[in-house]
Amino acid sequence: MLIYILVILVILLLIILFRYLPRRVFLIFVTLLIVLGGIVFRIQTAERTPEPLTLEERAAIAREQELFTPWWGTYQKQIAELDRNWMRYHQILSDAKEGETDLEITYVRLVDLERDTQELRARIEQNAPPTELSNRVYDPLAVILAKTNDYAAAEQKAITLTRAAADPAAMKERNPAEQARLLELVMLRESPVALFISDEVGLIRRYFAPVSSSHEEAGERGGEQEDDEKLLDK
Repeated sequence: MLIYILVILVILLLIILFRYLPRRVFLIFVTLLIVLGGIVFRIQTAERTPEPLTLEERAAIAREQELFTPWWGTYQKQIAELDRNWMRYHQILSDAKEGETDLEITYVRLVDLERDTQELRARIEQNAPPTELSNRVYDPLAVILAKTNDYAAAEQKAITLTRAAADPAAMKERNPAEQARLLELVMLRESPVALFISDEVGLIRRYFAPVSSSHEEAGERGGEQEDDEKLLDK
């Protein structure tokens, strides 16, 4: 709000000066004002070099990284399972659409997939971040876990509703092609949106960056560091 007031005051001042000052003096004043404004803007937006971390701060970050890495590894495996389940789901519907399986087989496959998805979702919910982590790491991880739980729930809902629609006892349509089309409509309506966690991952990467850089420079844990970076890139 203050910046808008200042802008209005500057505009009013320029109008007054334009009216009462000689044209040449006014142009010189405006030029100086623009130069000064550019300098101030440059100073305000210039990147500030962060102060180097103390040995104690580096040690604390390194300890947190040791807590974070196994949790992140488990989380990545669960994300991979979510992806595999969703690929299975699409393959089941694709096989039904191509006429490679009848409705009874499709239903049995969806029942198995629903059971696996429910079990995976329970494991995801139980994979809470270590409470020993500081807020700068724990809070983004808590957001990541919440988003992942929502995504897993949406994926499970889509599979469950498709399984219910494929129940031979409830399916009224007898044409296999039309049956597959009805199941596909459920998939299109219920498919979850993508899982967006790049902002939270970026916060964690920046927090661990000083320690990661020092390891890289010292040549320590080279292979492990590459694995950590690959995990955080996903």
